[in-house]
Amino acid sequence: MFSSSVSQKFYELAYELANSEDAEAPQIDQAMAFLAAAMELDNNFTNAHALLIKLACRNSQQDHSELVYSLLASYVDESSDVEVAKKAVVYLLAQLNTREQREKLLEQILGTLGGKNVVLGSELTTLLGQLKAEKADVEAAEFYLMQAYKKNRYNKSAFTKLMEIKPERIGPPIYLERLRLALRENPSDINAALAFAQQAERLQLYDTAAGVYEYCAGLFSYLYPSQPLPARIYLPWAISSYNTKQNQSKCLQIAQRIQQEGQFDLLLEAIAGKVVTKMGNGEVATQIFQDAEKKAQQLLLQAPGQTINNENLQSSDSQQVSVNKLAWFYCFALPIPDKALHWANKANLAEPNSPASRAILAYALMMNNQTEWAKPIINNFQDNQIANLTLAQIQLAQGQRDLAIETLNTAIARDPGSFAAERAKEILTQQGQQYTPPIDPDAVLNMLEKVFEQTLVPVFTPAENMFSAQLNIRGDEFPFGSEFNGNVEITNNSAEPLVISDDALFKGNIRIDAEISGDLNRKIPNLFSAKIRTALFIEPGRSILIPVRLLTGKFREMLSTYPQATLTIDFTLYLDPIATNQGNITNRLTNLQPTRLQIKRPGVKLTSQYLRSRFNLISKENINEKIKIARLFTSLLKEQHEMLNNKPLYKFMYADWMGPLLRNALLHEAGLLRNSANGQWIVKVHTMAETLSLPLDYELIGALAKNLNDNNWAVRMMAVYLLSKTNDRTFDKVLDWTAKNDASKPVRDLAIALRSSISVR
Repeated sequence: MFSSSVSQKFYELAYELANSEDAEAPQIDQAMAFLAAAMELDNNFTNAHALLIKLACRNSQQDHSELVYSLLASYVDESSDVEVAKKAVVYLLAQLNTREQREKLLEQILGTLGGKNVVLGSELTTLLGQLKAEKADVEAAEFYLMQAYKKNRYNKSAFTKLMEIKPERIGPPIYLERLRLALRENPSDINAALAFAQQAERLQLYDTAAGVYEYCAGLFSYLYPSQPLPARIYLPWAISSYNTKQNQSKCLQIAQRIQQEGQFDLLLEAIAGKVVTKMGNGEVATQIFQDAEKKAQQLLLQAPGQTINNENLQSSDSQQVSVNKLAWFYCFALPIPDKALHWANKANLAEPNSPASRAILAYALMMNNQTEWAKPIINNFQDNQIANLTLAQIQLAQGQRDLAIETLNTAIARDPGSFAAERAKEILTQQGQQYTPPIDPDAVLNMLEKVFEQTLVPVFTPAENMFSAQLNIRGDEFPFGSEFNGNVEITNNSAEPLVISDDALFKGNIRIDAEISGDLNRKIPNLFSAKIRTALFIEPGRSILIPVRLLTGKFREMLSTYPQATLTIDFTLYLDPIATNQGNITNRLTNLQPTRLQIKRPGVKLTSQYLRSRFNLISKENINEKIKIARLFTSLLKEQHEMLNNKPLYKFMYADWMGPLLRNALLHEAGLLRNSANGQWIVKVHTMAETLSLPLDYELIGALAKNLNDNNWAVRMMAVYLLSKTNDRTFDKVLDWTAKNDASKPVRDLAIALRSSISVR
């Protein structure tokens, strides 16, 4: 037996059962039986494979390991949904009792399926590496985790575990690459952007760092438009720009921006003054320094108790002037020995136990050639850059040149871009030496540019402009009986790949709501929802299509029950939906507006002539037309039942002779009582499926009962399912017999599941 249409119908029944509000173990078992039947009727039905895997993994009362394993093997290819495949793997592992069994299974699955899907292969290899790590087999764990990361460099789990067990395997260049990939994954993550910028700055890639800090500034203003740019962004942005060869003037633009925002930062003014000095404009530099001194001392008088406790005073978020900052200013920005010592003493009095204050005091003493006073201070506080710089000067004063050179290199390495490091490099040059970074910045840059090309330094783009989504349905008007579904099209509008993952800008969650108006008014929230991961990322300028099932649940039942109603349906598509404080649904990225699409369903224009012509054709038309007519007649019976038992909801056509004519057509012409030869069994199955929500009287029950002995197992299966919906307990014996004796396994499995459901009731 083969029928793609009956296979599709069984899949629909399984889908409705699996997604019903009261879906429990018996309903899951029934859905699994229908899916097995769907696959037997059409083995190429991929959707049935995926749903059957999900349901088998949900069923905790039975071990479906063999089924899940065989389904997984036939399901996985490069376009498979990784979430479905991962669910299957996790389920299979959970059925095993020992680590050795799980390792063996993972190795087997990896060997069979690892090459069919790159992302799944990476996930499987990660799981295997984690198992090796659990039993302290570090060498094997390292091997598998590195392989997992190489297969998919967005695999955060593999990278994190590798960093945990073998951090030396991850050198600074690879770590920097991973940080850049994390930013590509979620371009709106300010912490990811800062982490990448900071690591680039540490590796002395100042052009890259300055560009990324500028990105951070744009992102911060986008995320927090009412807040001023914080020092944790603008200070490293300025110092990185200061250390570039061609973009030092950017420091002046940054300083101007901060001033326009109503902020004052002595450290930033110092950077601006130093840049102008480098440019050779001494008069302007002097003015900048003088204005900064004056403003700083005014602010200090207003809040004299403000202090900070960082190492080099160039990464503080404090907007307050402190004696520490003024001491640093006269030590490194505008070196004036007596002023430096004056403010350093004040800073030390304010915080005598602060390493920062003590280090600056020692440095100021050295500026004033008071080596003997500086030495005992440094002996107790050597764990910061300024302390190292001061110690090197003491060592030079004592004739310890080689030791001083070593100390100077240590000081520079702590923060190569700082003013203290700049001073240390000057002293090194005076000693005939040059500072050589432990890692060659040019080599790192070349490696990164090979991977990221022109996108190494990201250009800030608002999240809503990076990608777009739309719901597509072919057509905008669908007469009664039309089968329509749609797809969601996700388009990458940015210059970089759009990654889809739990850590990404788009996490892959889709939801569609429906609102019906016209002759009937109803809202159907969460008509469709899914988490997709059929692609790791979308290339720039490309799109992916995600099939969505719209004709389902209450929406499908409503269209079927009211064929004469004229309806307008508005669909709303949400990406990564969240609930607002008011309880409304919106996109997680609030600036990315939900997408809407409207279609119309005109009501059936019913006349006696039209109805009788349909009746005359039902016995003559081909199978597909018979199915359509049977669907219409069943729906008209449903509509009559609803309208006659309740107040009519809208104007509809009705005559006393309609009921008998429609029932006669379903029983005799549409096939419930006809022979199943010549494809009539296909019509029978569809007709029975359409009567699911129709009250069954004795005549219909009798007709269905005759189909329990049909030669076609699909007909028997549908008849068993329908008759189980009656409250007649005499049918329990039929279910028992069918569960034991029917020749078809899907029919037996469905009978067992139905018997279980009845027992629960």
